[in-house]
Amino acid sequence: MIRNGKDIPNGSVVSTEVCIIGSGPAGITAAYCLQKAGRKVTLIEGSRDYNNNRDASWPDKVLLYNGLADGLFATNEPDFLILPYVNHTSPAWERERIFGGTSTHWGGQSRPLDPITFEKRPGFPGWPIKRADLDPYYAQAAALCKLHGDDFSADSWAATLRAEAPHLAGFDTEMYQFIGGNYLNFATRTFDGQTIGQSPVDVILNASLLDIDHGNGVVSGLRVASMDDATPPQKATEFTVKADVYVLACGAVANARQLLLSNAGNEHDQVGRYFMCHPLATGQVVTITKPYLTNAESRLMGGQMANGRPWTDSNGVKVTGRFSPSAEQQRNHAIGSCWFWSGGGGYYFEMAPNPDSRVRLADTLDPVFGQRQTHITWELSPRDEATYNQSTQLFKTAVNQRKGDVAFASWQSVKSQLVDNGHHIGTTRMSADPTQGVVDANLKVHSLDNLYIAGSSVFAAAGISNPTFTIITLSIRLAEHLNHALGS
Repeated sequence: MIRNGKDIPNGSVVSTEVCIIGSGPAGITAAYCLQKAGRKVTLIEGSRDYNNNRDASWPDKVLLYNGLADGLFATNEPDFLILPYVNHTSPAWERERIFGGTSTHWGGQSRPLDPITFEKRPGFPGWPIKRADLDPYYAQAAALCKLHGDDFSADSWAATLRAEAPHLAGFDTEMYQFIGGNYLNFATRTFDGQTIGQSPVDVILNASLLDIDHGNGVVSGLRVASMDDATPPQKATEFTVKADVYVLACGAVANARQLLLSNAGNEHDQVGRYFMCHPLATGQVVTITKPYLTNAESRLMGGQMANGRPWTDSNGVKVTGRFSPSAEQQRNHAIGSCWFWSGGGGYYFEMAPNPDSRVRLADTLDPVFGQRQTHITWELSPRDEATYNQSTQLFKTAVNQRKGDVAFASWQSVKSQLVDNGHHIGTTRMSADPTQGVVDANLKVHSLDNLYIAGSSVFAAAGISNPTFTIITLSIRLAEHLNHALGS
């Protein structure tokens, strides 16, 4: 069921068992799993009903997502909050204010996080869970996303493609599956034959969260407002949502802002800190000057069959490969992970957690609800430069051992062209110690008994895999936990 928040009268109270705030992959996955378990779920989404038309939603995004973006953003992406990729000719990719969230534009590239991502190592705090704790849920996520099984190994895919898995000293050959187009948009795809809007979930569009009311360690309700149909819009109605449990699933930037606006979960000044992404250098950073792969190896990395055509299955799944430094190399050199495309090109790496890279509240107010806007600072650290310098040298050595050669751009050249690749990570990170993070291993806010957070804002380290597949995995795990916690 889908309804419009402006049709809910002023002062009304919406009562439910679980309230989920946000309709991206994190929120919709949790909502689907909980309603399937028989729970009464209300999902609220701030955007007005644009019938999957992202272009029409952008003026609202400018009004409500704007603010100040500084640090590396100031030179590389000053319009990050609203219009990403300066001088980029494609549509906005970073953040969406529309039913379905960023699932309305993502490419579906999927792979579990590597086990080392969860480890404590120099510059990386470690997670309070291990990769093995997520493996059963990764399998469920693969089924939910209609992937071609849950085996991402290079040898397995080499057998499928009748290709060969390249072995590069000190590097892992990592395979990524791409979800088929019919299953990318979580607002319009079907679950058990129906969309989330056709399911028993009470989906309320045009329902912007204003405040999380809390005290004595519990959330007592949410203040929610709708917008009218004017251009530009203004506040229309205000109502309250009361639930047994609340799940904040608005993305790493908005999750932090909502907690800061409500002064919730920030007893140790951790909310908003450790903003990470996968910085992407889009220019020619890595140049293969002498080939080093056989044709059969190149086909595997490109996801091609023996006839040279891209492999795909009946659900539209495709596959490609990347080279990443092994866990041993990351430990030995105290660096993060990265990607190397087999044919060279750009550079894409795991940013190290940095407390000065963060989300705060700006002094300016949004023109619709009069709330403080976002102030986001993107700051790299010396460890990020070390990751680039060490990983490129390791890659060159490995390629040379195969009688090939490779050349690289300088770090300063790379840094000047870095953009956020749309993967917003950290800001409410998972930790066993409340002084070092915002949520516990079950994604519950440390200081609030009935508020949970979903999405990549809870990641304690970014890893190198695209985050959405793990976001979906964590939401499946969260739904299971909440179903047990709520009891019969």
